[in-house]
Order: sequence, then C-alpha cells, then structure tokens
Amino acid sequence: MSVEIRRAVLLPGLPEPVAYGLWHMEQSREWTLAYVDGLSQEALDHLPAGHRHSVATLLYHIAVFEVDWIYIDVLGNEYDMDRRIPECPTAVKAHLTHPLLLEDGSYTPVSGESLQTHLDRLAAIRTGLIDVVREMSLAEFRAPRPSGDGEVTPEWVLMHLARHESEHRGQIWEARLAAEATLPTHRQRLT
Repeated sequence: MSVEIRRAVLLPGLPEPVAYGLWHMEQSREWTLAYVDGLSQEALDHLPAGHRHSVATLLYHIAVFEVDWIYIDVLGNEYDMDRRIPECPTAVKAHLTHPLLLEDGSYTPVSGESLQTHLDRLAAIRTGLIDVVREMSLAEFRAPRPSGDGEVTPEWVLMHLARHESEHRGQIWEARLAAEATLPTHRQRLT
C-alpha cells in the first residue's frame, strides 16, 4: 500500500517565508475552488433560508477583501471613494464590478455573474497579490505597515487572508448544500 506524501510546492527564487506564505494562499484557494466546482448558476446566486450570504456574494467578498488588504494595508494606496474600492492596477480594478462593502459596512450582495466570472476575478486578483509579494525582500515582507489602529506585516496579511478564505469556505459549503437541497432542479438530482 502506497502512502501519498503531501509537500509544499514553493515558488522558486523567493525567501522561504515568502514562498511559504504564498503557498498557504494557493493551498487555501485550491480548496475553495474545489468547493464551488460544478456549482450551477441557480445555486451560486441562491440565498438559502437561514444564511446571510449566497455563494456568489461570499466569492466576491473573498476577492475584494484580498484587494483591500494588499493594496490598502500592505502598499498604502488610497480608496477610489466614487466606487468604494482601493486604488489598484487596471488588471485588478477591471474585476471589481461592485463596491468593496455597502455604505453600512455589510457585504455587497452579488448575483447574476457566472461562476467563471467569479473564478476569473479570483485568479486576476491572486495574480496581482503574487506580483506584489514576489517583489519583496524578506525584510520588506516582515516590515510593519500602518493599518487601522495598529500595524501589520505582509507576512501576517498572507496568513490572515488564507485564514479568512478558509473561514468563508465553510460558509460557501454550507450555502451550497442548503441551496442544492432547496432548489427544485437540485432536489431531483439528490433523490
């Protein structure tokens, strides 16, 4: 009987802590993508009873949360207050079709976008994050930056983003299961 050995696959040419931070981010994303694989449009947009957010809203929140932490907290960019999104590269901004949050601080509800649109957004934003982080020296990766009432390091931000995504992945799974159990087209397939 063979045993699978799981190992971290690190980006080459980076200081080890930077490479491990990015690997944790990529591992978390891989699991998120597995949780939404094959999800129908109906289930993606459905807000099940007892849930605060649809899968679509949670996917958008994961994406914009990543943008906010990298471009505001790590790089110190400003907000585009007209659109309520961080200043960021055009390739990233093109995927920010809704405000980061609503004016009351709640998540922006998202519906009507295909799963592929969400996946493309997540990929473009992650590419932007990797581009930012891979240019950092180890000293820059560990250098504190002002954030809210305190300071954060890019090293901590990557850990925080991976954890944030994993917490929402649980909500995504629960919302998906509830949607698929509730929606008539899915109930037929479950029986």
